[in-house]
Amino acid sequence: MNHVPPPLSGADPRRFQGDLQAVCGAFHVHPAAHHTGSVTTGRLGGLDLVRVATNARAIERGARDAARDHMPHYFLIRQLAGSARMEQRGQHVELAAGDFFLASSTRPALFRYGESSLQASLHLPRPPLAEAFGRMAGAGLHLPGQSVMGRAVARALARLSSQPDELADLLAIAVKNTDAPELALIAAAQDLIARRASDPSLTPATLSAMLGVSLRQLQRAFSAEAATASGAIAARRMATVCALLRARPDLTVTACAGQAGFPDISRFTRDFRAAHGCTPGQYRRGTTQPTAAL
Repeated sequence: MNHVPPPLSGADPRRFQGDLQAVCGAFHVHPAAHHTGSVTTGRLGGLDLVRVATNARAIERGARDAARDHMPHYFLIRQLAGSARMEQRGQHVELAAGDFFLASSTRPALFRYGESSLQASLHLPRPPLAEAFGRMAGAGLHLPGQSVMGRAVARALARLSSQPDELADLLAIAVKNTDAPELALIAAAQDLIARRASDPSLTPATLSAMLGVSLRQLQRAFSAEAATASGAIAARRMATVCALLRARPDLTVTACAGQAGFPDISRFTRDFRAAHGCTPGQYRRGTTQPTAAL
């Protein structure tokens, strides 16, 4: 989302609006006295990516426009240059270069520009995000570019082709913490562990990569809380497997361990006995007396 199109040149506002509507849906442009602008399209991770350069006073999406569009989705907008004031769902956000804003195509929106602006908009299908957000409203989310979550989202965009689910998880964490855009690294890591511990490939190294920080930075953040990233991942998996052992008698112990994210069944059995003083099978049956080591 960081590639910059060629410098602006004069453009017919009506043509600019037509180009914008062709790729972004129903928007209305309030042009400056001497309008310049361009709309360029591309793809990122199999999704539509639109770069909008403009000196318009504002770009607006009214209630009727939002209701008329038949392909509901989210716009993940990144300010690449200049600045903008983004308004949706009662949120009024000032975007600086590098910042992100999540807008919904199903709601009215007003984007104001006091000078020349360059933005990139990634069109995200609504159903996967709606499922990730649950009852939380994603529209109006602001992520400062230098915040923990802003850096993590930028990193996820670079990995979108190979890790498509990562972006949705990060946005869901950010939406959950809308009142804390400067979410601390430890809180972001814990939320990400809660969502992805069932993935056997999750390790402290992959966790730090998702958050866009070094492994040492992540380790320091956990050390400040007298904890470790590996311990937090293991604890989440252990809590999940315990719940599965009791709630899913139709699953084998191995299946429960796999669903909880344990990559090694023999290591899981040893760790379980060390944590609970019994085997997983005994735990499931409610027989929790300590067992002798074999």
